Amino acid sequence: MLFGKKRLLRISSVEPGFPRNDGMHYLDLLDQAEAITKPDLYLEIGSRSGKSLARRSCNFVGVDPEFKIIAPAYNSSRQMHFMQMTSDDFFASEFLPKLGLMPQMAFIDGMHLFEFALRDFINSEQVMHRDGLIFFHDVLPFNAGMTARTYVPEMPWTGDVWKTILALVETRPDLRVDVIPAAKTGLACVRGLKGREGPWLKNYDEIIAHYQSLDISNYGIGNYLSKIKIVTPEVFIASLRPRN
Repeated sequence: MLFGKKRLLRISSVEPGFPRNDGMHYLDLLDQAEAITKPDLYLEIGSRSGKSLARRSCNFVGVDPEFKIIAPAYNSSRQMHFMQMTSDDFFASEFLPKLGLMPQMAFIDGMHLFEFALRDFINSEQVMHRDGLIFFHDVLPFNAGMTARTYVPEMPWTGDVWKTILALVETRPDLRVDVIPAAKTGLACVRGLKGREGPWLKNYDEIIAHYQSLDISNYGIGNYLSKIKIVTPEVFIASLRPRN
């Protein structure tokens, strides 16, 4: 073990000003979102162990450069596509458009770095149904150490995925971005997708350059929290239900 017990306790603790994220577990929230919206196809970026895929009831496409499946069973899904490649290679293959597949729900939980998460969103938006939902994991870090861009074993790690949410809020006001304090590191849901007409393609490099140098210490967790829309799991789930 690289760290002693006291060190592990410190890096796993909630720092002042950071959210506690002690609500519904993020996988339970995804389960409820699927149960309410009933997607025909679910796309997941970063499916290493298969744990979250195993909870899906609909058809799914799981993408990961190196699967290490440990989940024991796959519920009632009838079509299960395992794409063992990077997400960039997956989208470049045009697997979904070539087969006429259009996911209504997606979950981005791949490389925990801003530029990767942003690129996964851009590519996902282009192939998603416009009424679809794109979820992000690890958007509410509970201390500064876990937002580092370098992964350290034995440490909880969100990387700087939080900057993806900040960029969405500040540069895509056409989208609806809800951030849910789901255990343990938060979940975000993006709605109002624009498909291939999305405005990201021409200014990706500019956005990366603008946000790349930010870190949670110099930007401030309070500043970040003031920019995003945080909703409770209950309010978010209610927002998914059809209105009479």
